[in-house]
Amino acid sequence: MQGQNQHLQKDFFLYNASKAKCKTYINLREVTERFRLPPGEYVILPTTFKAHEEGEFLLRVFSENKSTSEPLCLSADPIW
Repeated sequence: MQGQNQHLQKDFFLYNASKAKCKTYINLREVTERFRLPPGEYVILPTTFKAHEEGEFLLRVFSENKSTSEPLCLSADPIW
């Protein structure tokens, strides 16, 4: 997906299993989790607790090794 500005289609989720997710999915303002993942390309999806509910997210990613990231714009008005 590197360098592509596109929407993720339903098939993406059917054929790409989750590599990591929070142990418990709870309705809190702040959720912190630590994962150890092999090098590769990953998509991070912030979600709201209730389906079809919009929300604002602050996402911070820390890496022990050099890493790169890029936004995948899914809205008409990105804020970054």
